[in-house]
Amino acid sequence: MGVLLISETKLKAFTNINKNVDMDVLKAEIQIAQDIHLQTILGTKFYDHLLDQVTATGNTFNADELTLVNEYIAPYLIQKAYAEAIPHLHYRTMNRGIVEGDMESARSVDMDTMKYLRSIQNQRADFYMTRLQDYLLTGRGQNKFPDYLSASTIDGMMPARNEKYVNGIYLNKVSRTGYSLKNLKMPVWSEIEHENPPCQDCY
Repeated sequence: MGVLLISETKLKAFTNINKNVDMDVLKAEIQIAQDIHLQTILGTKFYDHLLDQVTATGNTFNADELTLVNEYIAPYLIQKAYAEAIPHLHYRTMNRGIVEGDMESARSVDMDTMKYLRSIQNQRADFYMTRLQDYLLTGRGQNKFPDYLSASTIDGMMPARNEKYVNGIYLNKVSRTGYSLKNLKMPVWSEIEHENPPCQDCY
């Protein structure tokens, strides 16, 4: 198991995951949430840099990185790791195959309910993803993290700077602040576009 930016204890503390759930199951899902989803947001270079700051005796984050990890990355990872864990809490791989549930006396929810619960978690994670991106792109975190700004394809994955949070409703050709002005076929005036300084994420 690699370096984790949140603990399984913290994941349980800030979700309704029962305290008796196997720690190893949750560690695996935190790792998946980090490697697949967080790395996509931060890019490989900055992601690896943050992991390198975590040591056996603590961490060596500077003040800006500590704020980023504690206030923006951790809330996102909590919700995304829980979303990743839901199917594996519902179905477990045992020596006799994949089984539903894990307790003799418990009754698992049906597939549709599981999907519904997971969609709620993913919507929560999407909110925190947008909050994290906005902090890095246009908020107080902009220009504070060189490895985020200087990433290239040589380093691995590039940071995803244009993800959209639409709360389960798909709207084609939109930015995070609404419909893309360049795709409207009429003259428009936008208060956002004329802000000083100009909005960096209007399109």
